[in-house]
Amino acid sequence: MDDCEVVKTFSALVDPGMPIQPFVQNLTGITDEMVRGKPQFASIAEEVAELLKERIFVAHNVQFDSKFMRTELKRCCIKIDPPRLCTVKIARRFFPGLPSYSLHKLTQALELPEFNHHRALDDALAAAEILKLAYNKVGPEKILKEVKNLSTPKKAKVDAI
Repeated sequence: MDDCEVVKTFSALVDPGMPIQPFVQNLTGITDEMVRGKPQFASIAEEVAELLKERIFVAHNVQFDSKFMRTELKRCCIKIDPPRLCTVKIARRFFPGLPSYSLHKLTQALELPEFNHHRALDDALAAAEILKLAYNKVGPEKILKEVKNLSTPKKAKVDAI
């Protein structure tokens, strides 16, 4: 995102090198058949790292996604740990009092378009819309302040979103 507009997306199915657990299949709709013959993460790791370079990793419940990403990149001998921003925390701060802050319920409460839940690109685009709504509601200064406060690690330099 630049100026709260999505400028580039990236999505790829990868072969995890092991069977996908039934719970994950039910949650995401991704089956073993869908990833059979797909590249392993190592083949896209450099591209992913380049996308994260000098960016803020924004996700809904960012700790979960960023831990997975850091682990996979580390397996490929790539050390990158971009600042992280959680749209759950942003939503709680700027849209208080909602009955739920799950991504699905939050997008409904904020009247955002329906999306394919638990698919990485769709979840990322929904998180981007939440961030954009907060940005438009309170302005860039307050969002930048929150980015600096909520970003992990705290020492990260954040000048623009």
